[in-house]
Amino acid sequence: MSTRVRVTNVSTHVGEEILHTLFSFVGRVQSVKHDESDVYEVEFVDARSVRAAEELSGTELGDRAICVTSEDRANASASSIHAQPLANPSVVASMPHTRPAQHSEISRTIYVGNIASHVTDRDLMSIFSECGPVAYVKMAGDGIQPTRFAFVEFATEECAQKGLLMNGRVVANRPLKVNHSKNSINKQSVVSVKPAQTMASVLPLAGGVHVGGMAWPVLGSANLAQSSEELDRKIALVQKELELKYRSKVFLK
Repeated sequence: MSTRVRVTNVSTHVGEEILHTLFSFVGRVQSVKHDESDVYEVEFVDARSVRAAEELSGTELGDRAICVTSEDRANASASSIHAQPLANPSVVASMPHTRPAQHSEISRTIYVGNIASHVTDRDLMSIFSECGPVAYVKMAGDGIQPTRFAFVEFATEECAQKGLLMNGRVVANRPLKVNHSKNSINKQSVVSVKPAQTMASVLPLAGGVHVGGMAWPVLGSANLAQSSEELDRKIALVQKELELKYRSKVFLK
């Protein structure tokens, strides 16, 4: 099991120091590095910290919500041209149980292109949850190529319309190309985000962490050394520090 996670969709105002501080809340950090494509790699001393680190995906730092994916999960996603759709069971369960017509599914689905190859389905589910509950994400394209494409199905047509407004949103230094989808997602075989206890229901985090429509698995007790209130407080301090640095830079210009 890898001891590393990949962090994408990082604000230009965020650096290695801020990320080191943030991820040290869930485990002992050995190093934080980033490459020319602005993908950050955080390595822990203990591989058990990786699962806890993934729960920080969606944390707002600066003007973006970071996406965190384990190295193992990212490699598995990139290796498959025909990846299985990723389902969000908490959203799927809230949708009508009757078999919807295909045109209804298509109207709730958007096409997303120009995706950097290292961005995963879980990253996309986190990003597009800003527009409303995401039911499924289906990655496509060859992971060894610079870019891939994907299909995102929302719970409602209204959310899909908001998703279209994400056209041009920069993720991992590439502007996303978002358009109406002409196809629905084949759901004969899906992989689900764990629907068990969620961070939102078990750890009542404050405004610093946004889980959107995602059903994030709760942090394990072995990785969570402090109460949810303490974790909340620490994340809020990091966000405040970043805000003060940004304001000081703007003032000095």
